Amino acid sequence: MNKKNILLILVVLCCQVALGQQRLQVIDTDGLPIPYVCVTDARGALVGTTDEEGWVENKKGAKDLYFSHIAFQATNIQTDNLASGRVVMRDVDFGLDEVTVKPKELAYIQTYYRLIYLDDEGPLYFRGGVIDNTYEFANKKSKSKKRNLSRGENGLLRFLISTLVGRYIDQLGQVSDNTTYKQVLNGAKAGELTLVGDSLGRQIISDSICTLGYIDTDLAAGLRTTSFNKWAYSAHKKEAEQRAKGKEKKKNQVDRHREESFYEVYRIDEEGRSRVDDFVMRQMHVSADQTGSDGRYVILLQAYTTARNYIDKKELKQTRKENEVEMDIRELRQFEEAHNIPELPPNVKAAVDKLFEKELGKEKN
Repeated sequence: MNKKNILLILVVLCCQVALGQQRLQVIDTDGLPIPYVCVTDARGALVGTTDEEGWVENKKGAKDLYFSHIAFQATNIQTDNLASGRVVMRDVDFGLDEVTVKPKELAYIQTYYRLIYLDDEGPLYFRGGVIDNTYEFANKKSKSKKRNLSRGENGLLRFLISTLVGRYIDQLGQVSDNTTYKQVLNGAKAGELTLVGDSLGRQIISDSICTLGYIDTDLAAGLRTTSFNKWAYSAHKKEAEQRAKGKEKKKNQVDRHREESFYEVYRIDEEGRSRVDDFVMRQMHVSADQTGSDGRYVILLQAYTTARNYIDKKELKQTRKENEVEMDIRELRQFEEAHNIPELPPNVKAAVDKLFEKELGKEKN
């Protein structure tokens, strides 16, 4: 074999190694893939999102990567030091003390939520706040009262998001009886979804085209986790309906690569049942192509239960009175720390703080 051929082989091998490092799989400590992990670079700019099997493409070859997911500790890796191509994320040390259910008329559930809109350049919008939720057992109705703040890279962006989708965002931070788990079960009953158990004790959610998510029920830990790609489900369902009607896709119709995924955790009893007040955490993750650009954007919402109790209407009135406090970004950060809310990756946190730099500057002065 001559030197020219040897050099060519070495170049090919080096390219294969380099390319291999660009495709990473994110797993938990049990070796299971983690879907819907948001991956950013050192500037807080979007790199990508893991798919249902935990894979993500580092197309720009970023050296420093940060991984964020509601149920796992934010993780930072340097690709040069990652020989295996696998990134391990550890569970967050987050939980609520057990509360003995007393014979009172209301459940009080305090939730904290935050939303970040980011693209290839970094975070462009932040919204966060605290919601006082109540659920009345007699009539099975829930109510909420929120305290929140938001900031956008510019005033127009903040106005548009807050006005057009702000109410929808706030609703995602509230407790709800219409859980993703129930939606999946209804889809299975209707024959639109398939649930199949695997050797790991989880259920695989599929439709006629692909895997859409998982349901993990851990009776020993008293928790149920549901991860589900809602956008793919609705898109596949529409496609099947069009085929059934004999309709073909229009030649000029362009599909925007989009995902809308939900991740929810609820407490369950020994029979696997849960109620509204058993809500633990939720993540909504929307990712799509930007119009007229090769870039992507992500809307990431995370919501956590930070307090839970059982009260009467008189106690609720007093609780709401005590909570009628406006929050700024500094107080919001203090609330996160006091309630053990998992931190954002430092690069994203710093970029979000820049959106509030005028307010933070006033505090320093």
